[in-house]
Amino acid sequence: MNVGFRLATAAMATRFELLIPEPETPALRAAGEDALEAIEECDRRLSRFRRDGLPAHVERHASTRPVRLDVDTFELLALALDVHARTAGAFDVAHAGPGSSADLVLDRAARTLRLRRPLTLDLGALAKGHALELAARALRAGGVERAFLHGGTSSALALGAPEGADGWRVALAGTTRVVRLRDRALSVSAQRGRAHVRDPRTGTPVAGGCCAWTVARDARVAEAWSTAALVLGRACGADDDARIEACGLEDDGR
Repeated sequence: MNVGFRLATAAMATRFELLIPEPETPALRAAGEDALEAIEECDRRLSRFRRDGLPAHVERHASTRPVRLDVDTFELLALALDVHARTAGAFDVAHAGPGSSADLVLDRAARTLRLRRPLTLDLGALAKGHALELAARALRAGGVERAFLHGGTSSALALGAPEGADGWRVALAGTTRVVRLRDRALSVSAQRGRAHVRDPRTGTPVAGGCCAWTVARDARVAEAWSTAALVLGRACGADDDARIEACGLEDDGR
């Protein structure tokens, strides 16, 4: 039985891996390597710890003049502001006190971002999903129709399904649940170790003991809404986003 081949890279403080369930060929391997390069570039661009990264550039300049963005980054920030509005501030990529995302001003016609006041921009809650989407785009461009990608144990994206299967079977980290993904993404958010997830409305750590999970058509949407669900302490509603397939909140088994 052919199990395909795997490629991996370290980025965003975790291990990203992709599985292509086909015999390895130079063309498929090149597509896989392009996907990993997209992940690594996304890490460099979105890291808030790099002076040459986008967050640092925005923080230095966008409070004095609009900063022009590429299409992908503009849409990423537009998603962040949309989820912020839909959750009444429970999801926020800007850190300068409650309601800080309201200080991000996007101009779609000019494709720019402006800050109403200096603040810290942290895209960590979306970065892995964004990286997975860019990697999937590279795979598709290379002719890959079936693949499974994941970033650590919390983020995954499926292209197609293994031969003879209706989807990729994925166990949700911290739960007993198994989901099947086919052209869908999964994100799991939980409060583990240090209290790294905080309610942006109050600045207080989110209570531990639960994990939230979201299945969506887009990995970025899944990432945003699983984080929001954990902060809100409830599963996403059906009207939250048309791209959400499923969203849950349950005990993480600890």
